[in-house]
Formats: sequence, C-alpha cells, structure tokens
Amino acid sequence: MVEREALQSRFRTFILLSAFILVLETAGGIFTNSLALLSDAGHVFIDLLALLLAFFAIRLARRKSTEKFSYGYYRAEILTSAMNGIVLVFITLVIFYESYLRLLSPQPVMGPEMLAVSIVGFIANLWVVARMHGYEHESLNVRGAYLHVLGDTMSSVGVIAAGLLMMATGNYIFDPIISAMIGFIILAGSFNLIKESVHILMEATPEAVKLDEVERDIRGVRCVREVHDIHVWSISSDVYTLTAHVLIDAKDIRSMNRIVSEINRMLKGKHGIAHTVIQSECGRCVEGKAAHRH
Repeated sequence: MVEREALQSRFRTFILLSAFILVLETAGGIFTNSLALLSDAGHVFIDLLALLLAFFAIRLARRKSTEKFSYGYYRAEILTSAMNGIVLVFITLVIFYESYLRLLSPQPVMGPEMLAVSIVGFIANLWVVARMHGYEHESLNVRGAYLHVLGDTMSSVGVIAAGLLMMATGNYIFDPIISAMIGFIILAGSFNLIKESVHILMEATPEAVKLDEVERDIRGVRCVREVHDIHVWSISSDVYTLTAHVLIDAKDIRSMNRIVSEINRMLKGKHGIAHTVIQSECGRCVEGKAAHRH
C-alpha cells in the first residue's frame, strides 16, 4: 500500500509538470508562430492523458466494488481512452492540414525563442522519464505512460533540431516538416489507444497473456488431469480475469481446494491473473459415480 501511495504521489508531480509543458509549448508555439512546437504540444497532450489514466487507474484500484458495479470502476479508464484516441485523430488531421499549407507557403518562425521553449520542454520531459524509470514494471498502464513520455522526449529532440536548422539556414520549411513527423507519431499513438480500448471492451484475450501457455501451466500443476472452457479477458489495461473448468485427481474436497489455491498462486505469480473463477471437478469422484452406476 505504501508503494502504491508513493507512486500515486509521484504521478501527481508528473501530471503537473506535463500540464506545465503543455501550456508552455502551446503558448510558445503561438508566440513564435511555430507549428512544430504546437504539434509537440499535441504530443504532450497524449502524454498528459496517459499519465492521468495511469493515475486514475491506481486510484480506482483502491476503490471498493459496489452492488451496481461489482467489478468496480476499472472500465471508466477504457471508455476515456477510446474517446481520447478519437479526439486525438481529429487533432492530428488539423496538424497535417496546417503542415500542408505551410509547406506550400512557409511562414517565418522566431527561431531562438522556439529553440529556448523546446529545450525547456525537453529537459522537463527528460526529468519525468528519469523519475518514472523503475516504475514502468508496476503495471501495463504505468509502462504505457512511461513509453508515451519517452516518445515525447524523442520528439522534443526533433523540435530542437528544427530550431537549429532554421537558425542555421534561414529556411522555415523545417518547421512544417518536423510538425508532420510529430503528427505521424501522434496518429500512431491514437490508433494504438483506440485499438487497445476496443480490444478490452470486446473482452479479447490480453496481448500479454498467451492462452495456450496458461492452459499448459494449469495442466502442469500436480493432480490436474484436464482443463477446458478456459477464458481470459481484461477488466482494465492491467487487471486480468480468468474462468476455467479444471478436472482434478483429488481424494477429497480439502485436497482439491489446496490444488485450486496452488493454481491461483501460479496464475497470479506467472501470468499476472489475479481474478479467477475455477470450476473444479473431482476426477476420482466422477470415476466413483460412474463405477457406482455400473
């Protein structure tokens, strides 16, 4: 609990800093007339959304389920992700349109001021990446947020390069070129966001989970004879659920329960599946009933 509270506290700092970068680059892009800075601000907006989703996922994980929402509020994160992804696609289309217009007619950009703003943004992003390092293994959600910020740090390098090239050559065409490149990064991130959201809402098997490996590992537990009707899906990006019918060769109910507990420990430790419903079937009991009928 202490670790999760510490992570939540750090995420508040990351969110505030990302919001600062967003405001700085948006204002800087308008002031310097730099489309590359505005495009990078759009990328920072994705990072901010990713950080907010990870933050709320941590908070939601601590909330108790209710009678109406027996699984809790995890799916709110997924619905928000899908809506954000759709909005970001439209933002990217605007960036592409503006880049096209500026390629046809390059506009003057205040190079030194743009460079100064992009360097501040790069340093801030680099600090967030350094502070998040080590926490990316906490969950898929946190790792996703980490990769978003890492990607934005790399795109900040592109904005800095555009500023340096414009100052060195006096050619403003580098501004729309870099902004279009950042637009493609945002578009890829948006499609991935929508794809992952739809994947979860359709209750597909999580990409991080290999169903055949899960089934094989369950069969590998002592006294397990058969596994069938196995299903794995996601409640949220890092909360997995499994249901399965397992035929167990056990002497009695007590030993069968011990084997089911062993299966649950294996699933949680090896595959990260914490929510399970296992329909256990006693192999010897089934055989005994069959013999009794004869």
